Amino acid sequence: MSALIWVSCECPYQDELDRAQQRKTTDDVFHAYVLQGTWQCYYPMIIGGVEFKQVKFMSGGKADVTMAKQYDTEWYTETYNYAYYGNTLRFSRSGTNISLTIEWYLFPELYLRDSFGHYTMAKRKADGC
Repeated sequence: MSALIWVSCECPYQDELDRAQQRKTTDDVFHAYVLQGTWQCYYPMIIGGVEFKQVKFMSGGKADVTMAKQYDTEWYTETYNYAYYGNTLRFSRSGTNISLTIEWYLFPELYLRDSFGHYTMAKRKADGC
């Protein structure tokens, strides 16, 4: 009888574990195409005296960055060139260069750092939405 119970016993959570592993391998792997779309910057993401609010990564290496001067309430948007390679995300515009190291990606959040701090951005919309 105990052999029959042993053979018929299943792990009730195995299906859930399998689904979690599947999600991890598909959603939580960071590739350049993952950047495409709109990302919300978690407060505070202050870089060079400017608070980043939102970044919209577009094709062709362009990104619209919505920002405000530190302690200001007026938002504005500027277009930067961006490049992603290795674990580095770089923005450049008119001689200004911003280099961020990608520490971790766990869908939908991207964890970044530079020499001044750690930052988090969360994907909000896919490209074209």
